[in-house]
Amino acid sequence: MSRLEEILQLAKHVPPFPKVAQRVLAMIEVKGVKAKELAEVIQYDAAITANVLKSCNAAYFGLPRKVSSLDEALVVIGHDVLKDIIITSTSARFYKGKVGEGYCLEQGELWKHSVASGIMAKRMVPFFKGVDGGTAFTTALLHDIGKRFLSAFVADEFEAIMRKVGEENCSFVAAEKEILGATHADLGAMILEKWEFPAEMIEAVKLHHDPEAMNASPLTALIALSNALVITMGVGVGADGLASEIQGAALKRFGISDTDLQLCMADLLVEMEKAEELFNL
Repeated sequence: MSRLEEILQLAKHVPPFPKVAQRVLAMIEVKGVKAKELAEVIQYDAAITANVLKSCNAAYFGLPRKVSSLDEALVVIGHDVLKDIIITSTSARFYKGKVGEGYCLEQGELWKHSVASGIMAKRMVPFFKGVDGGTAFTTALLHDIGKRFLSAFVADEFEAIMRKVGEENCSFVAAEKEILGATHADLGAMILEKWEFPAEMIEAVKLHHDPEAMNASPLTALIALSNALVITMGVGVGADGLASEIQGAALKRFGISDTDLQLCMADLLVEMEKAEELFNL
């Protein structure tokens, strides 16, 4: 079996995205849904329940007071914040352990990069007309999910990948594609498709390292830019380094200036301090 065939088989056997989380996210979109109805579903997943309560009391979400029960939490936080909490607490379980080891990422660094990317994407949403803040946060949070599962394959072929990077002066992602037959972005898109996420999110994950990403759909451009900015700041930089270039000409399409980028990066530093508790979910 070739490496690519092994990777395709892996994609088929990735654990499902928790049904409780999917059900709650769908319910939130229904107008008039009550907190009690949401609590009745969430309570069936102990991990989500615990993490919702933990996240509610994290400084990042800035709630006015501490909450101790699920019903109380759902009344206090509101639907938009609940969506972010559900997707964060649910996604965290996929990043446990040394999941980025093949990319020379220390334990916890891949999750930290993912959370930072989610925060950056949400911060930059106003520049990307028509992109929903919750969708941006979720997509950015999951954009590197392929690394979590491709890491072992990269570790096995690491020397060959790095040799190709050195000899041909190509990007790590290009070498990854050549040696393995698929990149972590390709695998990430397959995983989101298996998890039945919307097509626009699947495309954004698949193309987040594409040189033309900034000329693609607004969501794709946003995710590519958020990822590049977070790596530029040194959050979650592994063996693949800065695999995405920020194209000045493409930024003009969205009316983003260098000053805007500097302000967004400065804001991220502040938000990262507030989000510290989320890194340990």
